[in-house]
Amino acid sequence: MNMFVAVKELVGIPGLPATAKGIRQLLGKAAGQSSALVRKRQGTKAFEYHIDCLPEPARVAVKQRHYKSVLAQSDCISTDVPAKRSTAIKPRDELEVMRKCPALLERKTNALTTGQKDIADARMVLVVEVMRLMDGGMSRKRAVELVAKESQASSLPPALQKAADKANARKGSTRRGVGKSSLQQWLSDYMAADNASERLATLAPGKIQVKQPETIGWLPDFLAIYRDPRGFNISEAYRRFEKWWAQEFAGQEDVLEAMPSMDAVRRAMKKLPVVVSQKYRVTGSAWRSLNPFIRRDWEQVPVNGVWVGDGHNMKLDVLHPIHGRPFSPEITMVIDARTRFIVGWSLALSENVIAVADAIRHGVQHHGLFGIYYSDNGPGQTGKTLDADVTGILARLGIEDGGVEHRTGIPGNPQGRGIIERPNKGIPKYAAQSFDSYHGKDADKETVRVRKRIAQSAINAVRQGRELTNKQAAALRMIPTWQQLLDVIEEEVNWYNTRHHHSSLPKAPDGKHYTPAAYRRHLLEVEETVIAYPSAVELRDMFRPQQKRTVSRCEVQIFSNLYFSMELLNHHGEEVIVSYDIHDPQTVIIRSLDGTFICDAVWDGNKKAPFAISAKDHSQNQRTKGIIKRAEEKIAVAKEENSLVIEGERPNFGGLLIEPEPQDKEPLFLLETEREEYFKKVNSR
Repeated sequence: MNMFVAVKELVGIPGLPATAKGIRQLLGKAAGQSSALVRKRQGTKAFEYHIDCLPEPARVAVKQRHYKSVLAQSDCISTDVPAKRSTAIKPRDELEVMRKCPALLERKTNALTTGQKDIADARMVLVVEVMRLMDGGMSRKRAVELVAKESQASSLPPALQKAADKANARKGSTRRGVGKSSLQQWLSDYMAADNASERLATLAPGKIQVKQPETIGWLPDFLAIYRDPRGFNISEAYRRFEKWWAQEFAGQEDVLEAMPSMDAVRRAMKKLPVVVSQKYRVTGSAWRSLNPFIRRDWEQVPVNGVWVGDGHNMKLDVLHPIHGRPFSPEITMVIDARTRFIVGWSLALSENVIAVADAIRHGVQHHGLFGIYYSDNGPGQTGKTLDADVTGILARLGIEDGGVEHRTGIPGNPQGRGIIERPNKGIPKYAAQSFDSYHGKDADKETVRVRKRIAQSAINAVRQGRELTNKQAAALRMIPTWQQLLDVIEEEVNWYNTRHHHSSLPKAPDGKHYTPAAYRRHLLEVEETVIAYPSAVELRDMFRPQQKRTVSRCEVQIFSNLYFSMELLNHHGEEVIVSYDIHDPQTVIIRSLDGTFICDAVWDGNKKAPFAISAKDHSQNQRTKGIIKRAEEKIAVAKEENSLVIEGERPNFGGLLIEPEPQDKEPLFLLETEREEYFKKVNSR
């Protein structure tokens, strides 16, 4: 029926809101933007809606009213429209369907809530009581009436009365017990079922169907605004959504009035899973933390099979080992993935290749060679010094096997190296909290600010040769030296390895989880793992960083240093491998590309520096240049900002001042005759 009605014509219709505004909002949501369902009534400003927008009871009432109005114009007698019969499937019919398709039975029982199951159990308790009375000789009708009557009078035994009140599935203190017809139906359903699953499915009550988010028409439009990387909260997103709604539906008064409220938006957002609401709001590791993941089974890896390394900035101030100023160092740790045992660690000015190499050297020296080194793809972990094909440190570990394999994780996915993330945060934090210069996020910000300010003033006073105040001296004592920090880190690492009962490790015979050190010893004994250790000479040469250089007239150049040896005379123009010591720049080892030893070259001169520059000093020089460059960039930006200031024309108020009469100032004379001549001219004016 192609029938349209206005909002005013629907006031008072059963099944619709009581106010015109509520009816208009309901119809606006149902019609949406469809021109076939909403149109402007001719000759008026009002909108009219197709009756298909109405709920079923209201649509029937409108049609009935229309029929009566038509019949009132003729001799026919109007009759009420018969009530619509329920189309709900009866429990027995539903049971037959579920028997033909067992998957439906499983799906229904899985969808039941705890409350629905409790109510079904309570109903079965009453049914069993009725059947017990029937077994005693009482008729079915009499047994049902007795249990129903006693339950309504609250005179059943406590356990049965509690089940009767629960079986009602209705809230409220005024309704108690169960009715005869309900109990009869439960008894029939119980007897028709063949097993416990069927009884549970047929006796469980239905539940109010919550409106699913997929059926909310405006929710996708709101999510388009809310799911933004800028991280709008619901209030801010709603403000933008409100503005968009006004622009999108300008001129459509009914639709504008049907805009959802803030509370409606909040209710709808609560129905969404976090992974849906946070999509596009977060990316990278934050997004991956909301999605399923795969756990690595490290129990299938042998001891020393995989070492995992990572660096972490320590949240404390320590005196710089070179210039003595406070700074925050970087700690690099390497753990054995199977046992969670920290095999090596190193403390450096920043996470660089030298720090990682030193941590690996520490581990190999004390705990033997390993198979795979797994790290992130940071600058310290992926430098050419670490794993280049010919000159890398890792490539020289296990020559027969082709070297140690270096694998890096996916950028922005720290979960892949999660086994080291926790100790790499805990150990540096505990070590840093041993000193008063700790400035982590859980330290008091005001205390940290005051201590930093006093410590900086103390450093400046020392540099200027001034005497320190008591506060300045106390502030300097709070900052540890490099060696003090090394000692504390060593204690924390030993505690972690020997006393920390790791929850990820199996339990020992005493019922507690193994410590990393104990589990490592246990596996080495049980699995009889053979670990190879390099000799002192191999260790020294193995962990010398190497670079390829070309020989030129018995010289090779590295870090602006020239190294000379007469043994290089026959290798002019050839590429060789130069092995250098991180701390001692006086000599380098020269080898051919096939590894054959050629000679030890000695530092012979440097055209750019009067003294030899070690690899460590070279790194420090590069770091210093970077600091200076960044500071110069900040100064340049500040100058550019200052040059953008527009100076307006300033008013001149000098005309308001009374100028004094000019007075002749007597000049200076070298001779008395010049003075007399001057006054003669002045007096003659």
